[in-house]
Amino acid sequence: MLPPSALATLAGREAVPVEAGLTRREREVLDLLAAGASNKVIARRLNLSFHTAKAHVASVLQKLGAGSRADAVARGARAGLVLL
Repeated sequence: MLPPSALATLAGREAVPVEAGLTRREREVLDLLAAGASNKVIARRLNLSFHTAKAHVASVLQKLGAGSRADAVARGARAGLVLL
């Protein structure tokens, strides 16, 4: 049994901090990303402009160190930030 941070190191990946510094809104965006929502759908569901939704998605990807939306969801799931 190894802690997740040790497993990430052994796998050559950087561990994602549990909170990852995500704001409440960014966590909502991450939940919608996990549901497969596009930026347009995220904007509608959260009552945001398309550009604001796009900025939140970019921020989530950056904070999680993810290269794609799918990677962000996977990292969020491993960190316990999102349920799949």
